[in-house]
Amino acid sequence: MRTLKFEASYLFWLAFLVLNTDVSAPNTHPNKSGFRLLFGSCNTARMSQWVWGPVSNRNPDAWLWLGDTVYGDLNSTEFTTLRSKWQAATPELLRHLYHMQRNHPDYSRFVEEGTEIYGVWDDHDFGDDNADSTYPYKIESQEAFLDFLGEDPESPRRSQEGVYSTHLLDNGRIRLILLDVRYHRTPYSVGADGDFLGETQWQWLESVLRSSRARVNVIAGGIQFLAPRTSVLGVPLAESWSRFPRARDRLFNLILSSGVRAPLLLSGDVHFAEISEGVCTSEDSDGNSRKLVEVTSSGMTHSWGSEGWFLLGLLNIFLSIPGNNAYQKDGLIYKGMNFGELEFRLDEENPSVTVNIHGDDSEIHLSRSISLSELDSGVTGGGRYLCRGVNE
Repeated sequence: MRTLKFEASYLFWLAFLVLNTDVSAPNTHPNKSGFRLLFGSCNTARMSQWVWGPVSNRNPDAWLWLGDTVYGDLNSTEFTTLRSKWQAATPELLRHLYHMQRNHPDYSRFVEEGTEIYGVWDDHDFGDDNADSTYPYKIESQEAFLDFLGEDPESPRRSQEGVYSTHLLDNGRIRLILLDVRYHRTPYSVGADGDFLGETQWQWLESVLRSSRARVNVIAGGIQFLAPRTSVLGVPLAESWSRFPRARDRLFNLILSSGVRAPLLLSGDVHFAEISEGVCTSEDSDGNSRKLVEVTSSGMTHSWGSEGWFLLGLLNIFLSIPGNNAYQKDGLIYKGMNFGELEFRLDEENPSVTVNIHGDDSEIHLSRSISLSELDSGVTGGGRYLCRGVNE
């Protein structure tokens, strides 16, 4: 009898809980139709960080740091005076800033949710503005960066020179390739013959591309790949792969001749968001053409649009120079603070990826759906390609 009373009581309270549960309560995680990779860059540890709530609400499968996770080449007060800017970071300062970022309440909460987190650095988290292989603390910086990411002690990145890496996502259907454009970068004074990757990383990249069986291959790095914006009247103003045109040409030809399926480029650095497109034509007699699409997301805590009318005006003048927008697809640029999103729909009859750029006003400011067949177009391997902007 006691057993029967216990079971009856249990069923009573179970029914009570079911009937009084608000099953109509809104779900802050929107329904997903595919794998979601969210990403961003240019984040200052001491500044307000609006992004982590909206990022979490997108229910991502993975988050990718695209560089400038912290700004180590400032003193510990960050952004206080012009004098404090662009001083090479010490290992102690880098670790201090990574500790501050890791323990930011909103970011810490996001990490604890269990989303897979990947990352590659750019100059400010490497340790100095426009930094290259001459930065004196690159070994210590690499250790601090990997510790921040929670990199496995047995990871190859713990023993190699540089933080380049590759990862398989969505049961191997998506390959993420992260390029390190700092550890081995030659000084810009070398000129057109300079290099971003170093020969060991080039050989690694070729091996990864030629062996990849993924349906889509996301190739990410700290600086822009396609944009030719590097100088005004010969005065260097910006960083991009165009600073070393021979290395840029080598990269594009390696990607396009490898036979890899659906290459998609991701970048940060510039403090605005942009979708760019290049048209690359084979020098072979068939004139085969392929697309290279790049998504840039930069400006998590600060952007050109958040810095006031004067700096925004300077950017507008810079972007108005003929040729500077040759690769910009349909004027797709957003100058406010932002983070990016790729949603891969690989189970559909026509697999695609949707690109969204989210702003701090809870709006989507840039959006584009890309069929993977567009990126696959003309996949044959071999040959040499010449690339131009979609607007040229």
